[in-house]
Amino acid sequence: MEKDQKGSKKTPTIPPEALDHLGREIDSLGDPELAVERSGRYCYVRHGGSPLCRLGYRGALESWDFAIYKYSTQSYATQEMFPSRGTVADLVGMAMNAYNLR
Repeated sequence: MEKDQKGSKKTPTIPPEALDHLGREIDSLGDPELAVERSGRYCYVRHGGSPLCRLGYRGALESWDFAIYKYSTQSYATQEMFPSRGTVADLVGMAMNAYNLR
């Protein structure tokens, strides 16, 4: 983890080019109900205002960490029947399919 000038741990951020890439990938799914909120190295994807999944930036545009939102525990799960990494469009598409949103 990076440190700032005072020596404190610095929260990793997602560079603008990665956010642009993520936005294009989300738009390519063609669903106006999809929205993204960024926090540190994570992007939280919502559908119609409800949590859908979390994507984690790993430093490469084509490989993001994935966690689907589990309503039963109200948390993001990485150890489910889904891959833990992949492209934005593939991962969000899988989450949408899991919740019958497309």
